[in-house]
Amino acid sequence: MPIPSLSEKDLEAYRNDLSDPEKSIGELFIKLNGLYQRFAGNEQLLADFEYVAALNSLENTYAQKKEHFNKEITELKRQFKQLDNRIVAAEQKLRHGIPEDLLIMDKIIAEQESIVEDQEKLNNAETHIVEQVRKIDIEHGKALQKLEQQQHNREIPFKSKFSALSEQLRKAEKEIALKVNGFSLIAIIGIPLIIDLFFGVLGLPTFAQRTNNIIFNHYLFLISLIMVELFLADKIRNRISRMLSVSYLKDSLNTLGNLLTENERQVAKVESEHHIPLAEFVEKNGHVLDYKDTF
Repeated sequence: MPIPSLSEKDLEAYRNDLSDPEKSIGELFIKLNGLYQRFAGNEQLLADFEYVAALNSLENTYAQKKEHFNKEITELKRQFKQLDNRIVAAEQKLRHGIPEDLLIMDKIIAEQESIVEDQEKLNNAETHIVEQVRKIDIEHGKALQKLEQQQHNREIPFKSKFSALSEQLRKAEKEIALKVNGFSLIAIIGIPLIIDLFFGVLGLPTFAQRTNNIIFNHYLFLISLIMVELFLADKIRNRISRMLSVSYLKDSLNTLGNLLTENERQVAKVESEHHIPLAEFVEKNGHVLDYKDTF
């Protein structure tokens, strides 16, 4: 499955779209929402990268500790085997009865005492190793549990975070549309009104002059209003919409750029801490990475 991701090139391409008057405002809002969705992929990848990198580090550390104690256990088994051979040898010496030579008997007794002492040491060493292995198993289990909890805690607000960003974008688009309608109405009515007042100074019938014929009294205003609605209304609405929307979209794009910069900083931090490039991680784990629909 292809990995959804956002790059600086995508942001630069969108900046160019914002300066293109041929791009519709609706299209720009849709595209920005798509950029946020792609950035959600960056964040998911970072979360997976942090989790797997930390998990690999834990497993490697655990494996190294286990290997160390496995070597000690192997050495302990070798010493136990040597001790068994010494016990067999001592028993063979006594198989034909107690020797009359006191010097030989003293050596046998000393060997038996040494065997008992060494056996106690080996038993203590075995107990210590078993305890240490149990300890690192418990510590490893707790570390895994903590890592899983951290991953779970990060996943909980993940969807709500990007859903909120998407919802905020939709609300902004609606609010701007309402403002555009309001400002456009003011402009569409204001232009004929200004014309009416201007020509009133020249002595033509206007609001300032009162006649018995209401239509005649306002004919200049009404004609101007019709002309503006026919030839200028759409341009006025588009101009106002573009002024309000582009300003908001630029701010949103800057916010997204800051989020992407922080994401890249976190990726670099994980790479440095765990000594694994993100590209190598993706190559090794791309087949198991699961990017769910975040929005």
